[in-house]
Amino acid sequence: MKINQVREMTDEDLKIALKDNHEALQNYRFQLATGQLENYKSLSATKKDIARIHTIIKEKQIKAKS
Repeated sequence: MKINQVREMTDEDLKIALKDNHEALQNYRFQLATGQLENYKSLSATKKDIARIHTIIKEKQIKAKS
């Protein structure tokens, strides 16, 4: 997910995307522990997506306070 795509999302979409990414991360971690994970890059990509979403949520909160 690109940062521009995240910036265009509404607050509700960001919450849904964050929830979905957390669930995906949990699944990837479970697959990693059981030795079933085939694409290790998906684990780090999901972590980065979560960080991007948190960053945009924080930016929007700061902008709303100003």
